Amino acid sequence: MNRYFPYPFMIFGTIGLILNVAIFTRQSLCNNSCVQYLLFNTLSNFIVLYWVVTTRIVSDGYGDDLGLRSDSFCKIRYFLTYYSRTLSTWFIVLACIDRWLSSIQAKQRFNKVLFARRVGFITCIICFISYAHILFLFGIQKDPVSLSVTCYALPGIYRLFSDLQYLIFYALAPPIFMLIFGIITLRNIRRNRRLVIPLGITRNQIKNNLIKRRDSQLLAMLLLQIFVIIIFTLPFAIQKLMDTLTLQLQRTAVQKAQWNLITAILRLLSYGSHALGFFFYTLSAKIFRVELLKIMNRIYLWCTGKNFLRPTMIPSLDASMMRNGIDATQTIDYQRYRQPKYRAMFKRQNK
Repeated sequence: MNRYFPYPFMIFGTIGLILNVAIFTRQSLCNNSCVQYLLFNTLSNFIVLYWVVTTRIVSDGYGDDLGLRSDSFCKIRYFLTYYSRTLSTWFIVLACIDRWLSSIQAKQRFNKVLFARRVGFITCIICFISYAHILFLFGIQKDPVSLSVTCYALPGIYRLFSDLQYLIFYALAPPIFMLIFGIITLRNIRRNRRLVIPLGITRNQIKNNLIKRRDSQLLAMLLLQIFVIIIFTLPFAIQKLMDTLTLQLQRTAVQKAQWNLITAILRLLSYGSHALGFFFYTLSAKIFRVELLKIMNRIYLWCTGKNFLRPTMIPSLDASMMRNGIDATQTIDYQRYRQPKYRAMFKRQNK
């Protein structure tokens, strides 16, 4: 199980993360502060995928645990594991807070890309400081009961503290904050939503409607990500805590095998929240699917010289309005713009 089952997460995770970077760095999305946090989340997941999963395959799948041969490698391994996983979830929390600030029409500086990057940098520093103790208090340990050698935290109070910190910082606190800000944001959007659109539609009204639609889709992506994080990460974090609390218990060979099997399954599930984000984004948000189609169309155009998208799907007015850090890309139906009355209306608006 530990040798072959992680490979699908590696393969699909690699494809998904590369496509995430390609989509989040597109011009229509890269100036969105919320997308910046999702991009940071993607970069953190790269570390999880190529460090956490890879080292686990080598140690558990092939029985070659470098952490048992090098104390320094043991410390670095657990530090990067905890650090990257925690960063990944907290960037989703920041994205939820960003959507909340947008829903209450906060000051523009809170929804700017530069502000999002600064907050992301500060978050990296805080997480680094929070887990810096791993570099000093983790290492090669010898179990006094079974006399087995492991790479983990010092036994006693510190190990309990380490597991509790991991449980709270990685699996409990982030989903709670995500749910709080997600519910509040959803309530604010419903409160501010306009059900009736005036007949005399103007350019600003089109822009506002597009902003609201995009905000709703980003919120849907985040809400789905919240439930994914809860389902995939919480059981494994609880298992690590239970493993520490029951360290002194004597288990039979069958009980040890059962416990190791449960641990392996929960560990595999925990990889899902880091490797499968792209597929959940694709299912939950039309904006994500549209940008993916544009990328595929560009590749197809480069290979064959032809578009596979219908003309009505291609924007005829490329009016990218980036205000308050929110992408309000205005895409007006091609066939509708060809009508003289609509063309004349937009020309009057642009005078």
